[in-house]
Amino acid sequence: MSSSSTTSVTGTRVEDCLVVTVSRDLGGGTLDAVRQVMLEGVQRDGAASVIVDTSGVPFMDSHEFVALRRVMHMAELLGARCVLVGLQPGIIVHLMASDTPVDGLRAMLGLDEALQVLKGHGRTPRD
Repeated sequence: MSSSSTTSVTGTRVEDCLVVTVSRDLGGGTLDAVRQVMLEGVQRDGAASVIVDTSGVPFMDSHEFVALRRVMHMAELLGARCVLVGLQPGIIVHLMASDTPVDGLRAMLGLDEALQVLKGHGRTPRD
């Protein structure tokens, strides 16, 4: 799939699911790389679902979070189901303390759980 060493974004195909792994903060072009990998994976490569793995992201402000959700929404408009996994507890605390909107977000604890849900073998993602 796609990869960018300067922005630390990797897209890996697992059956009909694209796993987009982000291994550093979303600044410095990283968000643009996430958008490119995600939308190409859905539109060009036909991924039916996308898991955005942020377990390697140590910090994320509310602006970056909203921008990431916007990219996930773009993929959903192309027909993919999107799930966010791996948010760090400190990021969640920050998002809640700053009243960042999280309504409608599908989030799971980890990659295994998200893959099971997207395959229809697990519980429904939190909406």
